[in-house]
Amino acid sequence: MNHRDRTIPLLVLGAIGTIFFICASALFVYDTTEHLVASRDWRDHSQEVLTVLQTASQRLDRIDLYERLYLLGKDQDDQRDAQTSTISLDGDLIHVDDLVKDNPDQTSRAQTLHSCILDLKQRVNNSLTPDASLHQKILDCRDAVSKMQGSERTLLTQRTTESQKSIYRSLLAGIGFLVASLAVVIVLFGFLIRDAKQRRQMERRVFSTNAQLEVTVLTLKKRAAEAALLISAREELQLCTNAAQAHAAVVRYCSQLLPSTNVSLLLVNNSRNIVEIASSSPGETRLMDVFSLDACCGLRSGRLRWRKPGESEVNCGHFRGTPPDNYLCIPLSAQGDTLGILYIECPTSLIGIDVERNKESLEELAEMAAMSIAGLNLRERLEHQSIRDGLTDLFNRHFMEISLDREVRRAARNHAELSVLMLDVDHFKLFNDSFGHEAGDSALRGVADIFRQSVRAEDIICRYGGEEFVIILPETDQHAALERAEAIREQVSRMSIRFRGEALGQFTISIGLATYPKSGETLEELLRAADRALYAAKHGGRNQVVVAHPEVATV
Repeated sequence: MNHRDRTIPLLVLGAIGTIFFICASALFVYDTTEHLVASRDWRDHSQEVLTVLQTASQRLDRIDLYERLYLLGKDQDDQRDAQTSTISLDGDLIHVDDLVKDNPDQTSRAQTLHSCILDLKQRVNNSLTPDASLHQKILDCRDAVSKMQGSERTLLTQRTTESQKSIYRSLLAGIGFLVASLAVVIVLFGFLIRDAKQRRQMERRVFSTNAQLEVTVLTLKKRAAEAALLISAREELQLCTNAAQAHAAVVRYCSQLLPSTNVSLLLVNNSRNIVEIASSSPGETRLMDVFSLDACCGLRSGRLRWRKPGESEVNCGHFRGTPPDNYLCIPLSAQGDTLGILYIECPTSLIGIDVERNKESLEELAEMAAMSIAGLNLRERLEHQSIRDGLTDLFNRHFMEISLDREVRRAARNHAELSVLMLDVDHFKLFNDSFGHEAGDSALRGVADIFRQSVRAEDIICRYGGEEFVIILPETDQHAALERAEAIREQVSRMSIRFRGEALGQFTISIGLATYPKSGETLEELLRAADRALYAAKHGGRNQVVVAHPEVATV
């Protein structure tokens, strides 16, 4: 930019200098032309003086001739011709006086010649017979004319020489001015050409810079869109309440980030021995539904792994048929635990290049997915632990109370019936004392399995405490509940307990049944009624079902 700043003042100074030079050239040419014209005029003036003097000399010759003829022939016509020539000579002298009045020397000679001619004129007009003095006067006049001619020829020579010198000077000056003008023009054009080249280079740099800025703007826009997509993905993953929602969200946002790819989310199962497809984008995939952990190179290496021609020719073992040429496996891990892989399949090499450009965003999305899935898994385990019994995996007492209160309210709104079974394993303390707590725990798990097999999906089975259980039967009247209780009792009584390969005998259970609203209209009333009925069953001989009535009855 500094060089361009110096160029502009130089161009301005060059333009001013050119204008000044042109004006000076014009003045010089004008002065030279004027001098040439003046030299030519003075030369022509001298030539005219010489011409007039030559005419005067010729008239003197004619006067001398006419006088001689008159002397010989006495012809009056010759006398008159001599007089006429004298008169004409007088006119020539007047012209000479006018021509040489700017030259003092010639003016003095002209006056001498004029005096001589006047004297000659008087002699010609007054003398009837020519004599020697007349001829002498003519010679004197000729001598005066010759002196003027010699002086004028000298002036003519000087003026001619000066004129030629002026012409040469003008020619040389013109050539000099022409060369200088061409030099100035060439210099100015050099500056202009240099400036034009600099402008062109600057335009090219500006064009290149604009192109780079455009690419940068597009890149920033793309990154902004990716950032917005990642923010949206993070927000949606935070809104997911279960793992299935998170799985679908991860695949959906990954497909939005890489719309031309096939995306699949695969997770390690709870037994930590196989990998299963949790969610996939629409479209055909060559992945196996289930495969071992060692089948994936990404899981074995523990880091992102590209498979593409020329870079890695080793294929993973989790494909049906021929593996694709371009695919990416990103292991998902969080909190020190490997969760699975995010699989990206690229149909073409160009799509693979686009995936490579978005690798950072893809890795960030995979990291968010791993953290979200790990968090949901942890929350699910915590929720399971908070509402489940650790030994039998049945709902615990706290969950039972919440569920029973909810079901009572629902039955009240729908004017429906609700039944509650309270169950107790007979002689369980004796069994524990005889075979140990481990055998007792195994027996309780077996009883819990029979309960799960004997009820509907909407029924709620809870471990109330120790060897006591509660089963909530929504929308079940007393008669249907009694049939269900009898079926459970019979299945438990047929159950054979084995522990460490040894048969430990059989179990029986006692059951108390309470029905809403007959046995009570609140949670506490139903549980008390069922507990009284269970107490009656225990004291009535065990291995039976007792229905809670205003008056307890035995079945």
